[in-house]
This record gives sequence, structure tokens and C-alpha cells, in this order.
Amino acid sequence: MSLRTLATALTTLTAAATVTLAAQSSPQAPGAAEKPLPAAALEPLLPAPQGWTRIKAGGNQVTVSESCGYSFADATYTKDGMKVRLTLADTGRNEEGLSVVATMVVSLPENYVGDVPPATTVARLSVRGQPAASRWDDKNKEGEFTVLVNGRFVAKAEGTNLNSLATLRAIVELVDLTRLGQLK
Repeated sequence: MSLRTLATALTTLTAAATVTLAAQSSPQAPGAAEKPLPAAALEPLLPAPQGWTRIKAGGNQVTVSESCGYSFADATYTKDGMKVRLTLADTGRNEEGLSVVATMVVSLPENYVGDVPPATTVARLSVRGQPAASRWDDKNKEGEFTVLVNGRFVAKAEGTNLNSLATLRAIVELVDLTRLGQLK
């Protein structure tokens, strides 16, 4: 699925769900924005999934606007033709940053499940009490699994040539989400 197609689908689903970021109610509703931590603080939390090869790792600070920025650490893993990019991000609780890094989590209502023809399913769920969202394209065997931790931190896995969405969820669940949420 192209980025343009995904963006159009998410816009349509968001409109259909009539949910806006301002109206989003979540146990981790953003508080006052804080300065994001350096990417180096996130890097130690990137796991080493058993049987996967880490082919790339890095991190950076991103400025979205004068009032918004976020930091991230990421790693790309491969295994048997599958490729997964795991990103850990600190949005500093900035709503604009959250909408960039965790679009589906902040846009879709809780427990939402929807289909985007021809073969994509998007869902909003909960993982360990934290809001999460997934996108799975069964035709192209690619997807995304994202968890928002304490209204600030994001753990997101995106992958291609996968067996199932469960692969992405399993990699995200290797992240110590409790420790991620406790970073200061």
C-alpha cells in the first residue's frame, strides 16, 4: 500500500469514526508538553529479537514545527526475507508530535476495527493497558503495530514480507514498555 493510499484510507477512517485528537479520551491523555529526551536515552531499550539480524540502527531529533519536535531511536531487523523497522520515540507529550508518530493511535477510537479495500485492516486496541493500533495488509504482507506509552513514548514496528501482524506485535512486545514509560 502506498503512503498516499494509506493516508487517504486513514483520513477516511478518521472522518468515519468522527474522532478528533482534541476529543480523544484515553487513560494516557497528554499532559503538559515536555522536552523530548535525547535519542541516546531510547537506544538501550531497542531489543535484540532472537533469530533476527540487526542490519541498521540509529536515532535523531526531529523538528516538526517551532513548538513541536520529537526524538527517536530505531533499528532495522531481517529474518528469512522479512524486514522490520522498530522505532522508539519520545514526543514529549506534544499533541502535534503524537499525531506524526502515532497517527492511528490518536486518531481512531478505542476498539475500532475497519477494513480498507482491497486487503487492509486497521484496528485500535490496548496492549498492557496502553493504547495501541495496528494496520495489516494481507495482500502485500506488510503492516504496522504501534503502542503509545504514558501519552508520551511510542513503540512502533513496521514491516514488509511478513508472515502476519503477530510478527510486528511480538517485536514491539520485546520492548520493556514499563521502563520506556519511566524514562525522564
